[in-house]
Amino acid sequence: MARKTATKPALDRTDTVVFLGGITALTAVSVDIVLPSTGVVARSFGAPEQQGALLVGLYFIAYAVGQLFWGLFSDAFGRRRALLMTLAGFTLASLACAMAASFQGLLIARFIQGLFGASPIIARAMVRDVAHGEEAARIMTVLGAILTMATMFAPVLGSGLLILFSWRAIFVFLALLAMVFATYTWFSLGETGGEKRPERFTLGFIRSAGARLLTTRSYLVPMAVGGLTFGGYVSVGATGAIIAEQRYGVSPEAFGALFAIVAGVNTGGALFARQLLTRISLRQVGTLAVSLLGLAGLVNLGLAFADPSLPAFWGGVCLYVAAFGIILPTSMAAAMEPAGDMPGFAASLMGALQMVMASLGAFIASSLFDGTNLAISLTMALFAGLAVAVLTMGRMLDRRDRGHSRAE
Repeated sequence: MARKTATKPALDRTDTVVFLGGITALTAVSVDIVLPSTGVVARSFGAPEQQGALLVGLYFIAYAVGQLFWGLFSDAFGRRRALLMTLAGFTLASLACAMAASFQGLLIARFIQGLFGASPIIARAMVRDVAHGEEAARIMTVLGAILTMATMFAPVLGSGLLILFSWRAIFVFLALLAMVFATYTWFSLGETGGEKRPERFTLGFIRSAGARLLTTRSYLVPMAVGGLTFGGYVSVGATGAIIAEQRYGVSPEAFGALFAIVAGVNTGGALFARQLLTRISLRQVGTLAVSLLGLAGLVNLGLAFADPSLPAFWGGVCLYVAAFGIILPTSMAAAMEPAGDMPGFAASLMGALQMVMASLGAFIASSLFDGTNLAISLTMALFAGLAVAVLTMGRMLDRRDRGHSRAE
């Protein structure tokens, strides 16, 4: 089969943009669709229901590890080949989850599923292959909007599958979804990565490229801000369904509708970011978004030590998520700018940090869980404060460097 080559206009095709949005959303959907069933799955195997959070945390840990491999692989051997291999592995792992005979077996299959869940990283590298700066950020916000619309429906779909069938149907659905994406990749997707460079698939390249990126402030700061913000957001996935059920009487089946509000706010944040980018610079959008995040952190800090009603608690969550919706795509676009000719590795390194922060956020929220809103509210306040501190420090160092340059 002849190797297909994609060019910049290919991203103007509606079906390609929807596809890229779909594979960008695959990991989020894989997590969000199981949210209503975390407690149910654990109980079905006779495990404590809070251990259902491992279905979220383990996936993120595996995803953090796997994407480092696949991002580098896509730089070396091509985006299309990497995408076909990851989607095939994801499909098989999803079927293994559906057929798991024990909770331990399910967790192992879920971990393997995360190892092959690298399609969002490949999608971001493809965008960076053909676009830069504000243009790349606008494409990222479209993908972000598709992602959040998908996650809006994922918990609702998970609740529906839980009601009509069982939790196993959730993983069958994920297998079918990955098969659809693999079919599109095989028949319709071209290559964007240019010439293959297998010499990059070495430890020497990883060391040199990693050292370069991790000492470049214009990469490190937006990567850290996006990762920290994501860590706070994941607290909703880790403990949201259990808190809603135990503290507010929201059933697992009804939690999907409650989470859809959060996903809608997330979508609104991404679309608002796209509009902002037509009026102000990417840097200014980042400042505005982190300021909003700081406000959300203060609100959630107050809620952590109160006894809020469900509307008040969920309002604090939505304020944080609105900032997250703006920060996620714009921080990714900003971090990818200094990536040069290694966007796959840069995207995977950034994604790995996000998943480490996500796992940390899930762990902190699970550890703080006491049946009230404390777990989510305090976790969000903590990560928001850290993100604001990182951006503030980065901007101070930028001003110092500019001052030194003028002095010279």
